[in-house]
Amino acid sequence: MKKNIAILVGGNSVEKNISVKSGENFYRNLSTQKYSSYLILAQENEWCIINKKPYKKIDKKDFSFFENEKKITFDTVIILIHGSPGETGELCSYFESLKIPYSSSNEKASQLTFNKKKCNDFLRTKSYTVPYSIINKKNDPNIKYPCIVKPINSGSSFGVSKINSKHKLNEAIELAKKYSEDFMIEEFIQGREITCAVHNFLNDKITALPLTEIISKNEIFDYKAKYLGQSKEITPAQIERKIEEKIKKISKKAYKTLNLNGIVRFDFIVKKNTPYIIEVNTIPGFSKESIVPQMIEADGESIKKFISKAIEKIISN
Repeated sequence: MKKNIAILVGGNSVEKNISVKSGENFYRNLSTQKYSSYLILAQENEWCIINKKPYKKIDKKDFSFFENEKKITFDTVIILIHGSPGETGELCSYFESLKIPYSSSNEKASQLTFNKKKCNDFLRTKSYTVPYSIINKKNDPNIKYPCIVKPINSGSSFGVSKINSKHKLNEAIELAKKYSEDFMIEEFIQGREITCAVHNFLNDKITALPLTEIISKNEIFDYKAKYLGQSKEITPAQIERKIEEKIKKISKKAYKTLNLNGIVRFDFIVKKNTPYIIEVNTIPGFSKESIVPQMIEADGESIKKFISKAIEKIISN
């Protein structure tokens, strides 16, 4: 008997359209022999199945719907909502109360990692190397120019600026505040940008996928670089084996430290052989343009097989 899989996309953030693209790619690669899959758009007022017409509304009381007068429930839910309410952990207690296994980290871990400042501070206390940062302050003797200004809890590089002088600071802060109430100013680390995805889909073993190096045509890996082709992504990254092993080791250790689950992407800047963690993405993009699918294929695995392994692991937990 086929298992019913919900792929939850949309949400309330500026990343809604990116989330839908991630969900569509996941849906296309889901085995139709093993699973009945449903792409569900989560909006503020209602959740609807959008891969079948007419669209059917989800009853949020028990996360179900009716098809041909039969009530359909789900064996698991794949959360691909970037930003709120996916990466923020708001959905975790809901699915836990219904005893439906889900693909992401739990509420506590999600809340911590979604707040970039709190996550960096926590990692620093655990002896990880992260850039120095301040929150909602314009002046700090430890912040030099150039520096990075970013929203404290937005993804896909929305509202992120690299500024080279103080007279651009107010403009960068205003941009960041369009996407978040709070902003942070972060030390700029000059180096190579490397990203590492880690998952726990092979039994309980934490596994790192091949690394990707990002070479942006812009000053930073911003939205245009990520989604409009203004960057070069090299998978597997052409870096020294020693640095590769170091990044993977740090990523797997941080995954455990932060009590994460599912697939998570750690972004690094490597300066003079020292990897700095600059971001933790607990629900990374999964569209055709996204980095994680590239990593899976570079590991010699088809997207379809990887997804099947992931779903079986999630259901078995």
